[in-house]
Amino acid sequence: MIPNEFNIKIKPAEESQLDFLEEMFSPGDLTKPHHRRYDIQKRGEGVYLIAWHHNIPVGHFLLRWSGPHDDHVTRYIHVAQSAFLEAGETKGEYRKKGVATAIIRQAERLAKEKGCTHIGLNVGTDNSTAKRLYEKLGYIDWEYGEFPISWEYIDKNGNKGTETEMVIYMQKRII
Repeated sequence: MIPNEFNIKIKPAEESQLDFLEEMFSPGDLTKPHHRRYDIQKRGEGVYLIAWHHNIPVGHFLLRWSGPHDDHVTRYIHVAQSAFLEAGETKGEYRKKGVATAIIRQAERLAKEKGCTHIGLNVGTDNSTAKRLYEKLGYIDWEYGEFPISWEYIDKNGNKGTETEMVIYMQKRII
């Protein structure tokens, strides 16, 4: 008996997939986050990488060609040639199978090809599992402490809200 292999393919998002991505990852979020991330790709400011297992999207990260744009970070770090990963997620049942690692490695290759010398990301201070993964992949804590990030959403009832998370910035040299 041959064991089932877990194969994933990492590809840029396609416009025709956006409603499906919204349904799979963000049901009830009327701000359409996957459409907004695709718009960044469409404008040439980055690429929205989707991990697929057969025909199922199992994870994603948005890779911006520059960033981050958080004042707290840019006060300390010059980010002109620094790519930035954001909006990372792996569906629960696919965690610890290499999905995030595969997306991040692909993002690093693409950022290097684009001429970036560094790549960074924010990680929630209460997300020790993700922080350990990023450290394993060579990302280091920037040593300037934690700071809040916020984003808006609209729930399925049309109510607007804001989420806030305390994060630290982590960075890796990729040249």
